[in-house]
Amino acid sequence: MQQASDVGLAGGTDREPVRPRAAHLALLAAVCGALFFLGIGTLPLIDPDESRCALIVKEMQQTGVWLLPHLEGKPYYDKPAPFFWLAAGGQWLTGSVELGGRIVAAAAAAAAVLVTFAFARRLGGNMAGILAGAVLATSPEFFFLARWYRMDMPFVAFMWAALWCFWRYEAPAEPARGRPTRRWLAFYFFAALATLMKGPAGLALPLAAIGGYLLLSGQWRRIKEIVSPAGLGVYLLVAVPWYAAVMIRYPQYGYEFFIVQNLSRYAGHGLGHTQFLGVYYVPILLGGLLPWTVYLPGAAIRTFPRRWLRSGCGGYSMFLWVAAVLFFVFFSLSRTRLASYILPVYPAMAVLTGLALSGWACSQADDRLYKAGARAFAVAVAALLPMLVGVEVYIGTISPWIAVAAVVVGLFVALQVRSLRRDRRGMVLFWGTAGVAAALLYATLRDAPRAYELMSHRTLGLAVARSAGPADELVAWGDAQFSLPLYAGRTTMERFRPSKAGELARLVETLRSSRRVYCFVSRPKDLETLKAAFGADLFVAVTDGDASVVTNRQP
Repeated sequence: MQQASDVGLAGGTDREPVRPRAAHLALLAAVCGALFFLGIGTLPLIDPDESRCALIVKEMQQTGVWLLPHLEGKPYYDKPAPFFWLAAGGQWLTGSVELGGRIVAAAAAAAAVLVTFAFARRLGGNMAGILAGAVLATSPEFFFLARWYRMDMPFVAFMWAALWCFWRYEAPAEPARGRPTRRWLAFYFFAALATLMKGPAGLALPLAAIGGYLLLSGQWRRIKEIVSPAGLGVYLLVAVPWYAAVMIRYPQYGYEFFIVQNLSRYAGHGLGHTQFLGVYYVPILLGGLLPWTVYLPGAAIRTFPRRWLRSGCGGYSMFLWVAAVLFFVFFSLSRTRLASYILPVYPAMAVLTGLALSGWACSQADDRLYKAGARAFAVAVAALLPMLVGVEVYIGTISPWIAVAAVVVGLFVALQVRSLRRDRRGMVLFWGTAGVAAALLYATLRDAPRAYELMSHRTLGLAVARSAGPADELVAWGDAQFSLPLYAGRTTMERFRPSKAGELARLVETLRSSRRVYCFVSRPKDLETLKAAFGADLFVAVTDGDASVVTNRQP
């Protein structure tokens, strides 16, 4: 086993490590269940990404075209179809549009936490596994994306499952000899599933991480192990059939997906998202890990492998640091960047942080670095309260329940401080985790409903669905996202752009037709412009904030 040498890098194991107990894993599962699944079926789908995915699934169900995703009647080349199949299956099982897709992401997030637990437990024992899983589950960005109707979380879960299948057979200072065939069969199987979620990065990124690790650890001769005929056969058998079928049916798919949507978007051709190149993800990563960010300096000092070639130590830290840095650099160099792209870095950082914290918690040595980190951790947990207040001020709903949250989180912070004074290090981390989980649960129950409504047109869409008939038309004047046609029971909606010449005249002509037309208007200013151009009565069907839906006939 690798625990002895590697955990020594994390601070020693003078105290008796916590032995594996089913109760610990059950507690971690309960935390994941509460954080990832609670209320995900009641919140509206937010724009643009969640509602876009749900609209694609709706179109698949209505048209019966399952091979290639379509959005508003047009081929959707951005992402492969299998995730949408999973979401459709979830919707069929649950009967809910919101829950059907989000349950896929939530289940994948729970699996990613389990893989993180397994990584850290194998390297540092049960305490390290529990801490790594807790760090990952309670990191705000991971928590948010675990409840997000998108393929990012399944992609990350499958990719890290592939990396785990490689690493679980590694030994401290010698090549793995045990069961290489089984290792590569499992690795390529999960890499194939990741490829079916988002594309070729599902294989390229894990292979790059393994190759970088073998090169930096002086094991470059082992790179040939990667070319496993049995493993490659599994990959081809799992990943290739759908891609082959869709390219036979739609010959342009290969160019549109691999060249336009992958290579060209990465290089940024025709796109303007080039600002903050190289540093865009730094604040996202630091903020997304709060309050665990305070432990990153200590984790880096204690786990960054500075003696790779001299001592043979740090094999685990080298592998994890290579994966984290490689993934971070890869997405930072992309000319198109979304906050969710950095998600693959989080499991590696969670394992490294969990191992470092486990070394401190299981040691009796006086460690000023981690003692200072524990104080900063208590302050960071307490700082979550003003952050929650700021969110409520921003969304315009100050809840009296914030006082209850303040009492609960304040109690956990007080217990942290008390445990630190008594040098009960494991309890310091336990109460801190409880405080973070309590703050996230409060945000889920109290703030999320209002915040999600502000990012969705569900209210307007449902109102249109109640009053509009099948022959009535739905159009938009201004910025309208996909949640409007989704909740209105449509799969398409014509959009008229105020910034485009001649669009207002076309919209007026549409409104003067003999059929009933429902028109979404995003701003009061645009509504006044439309009324003046129309020259007749427009009836307001429903309003929601600044947005409204008007119609040319009495609703």
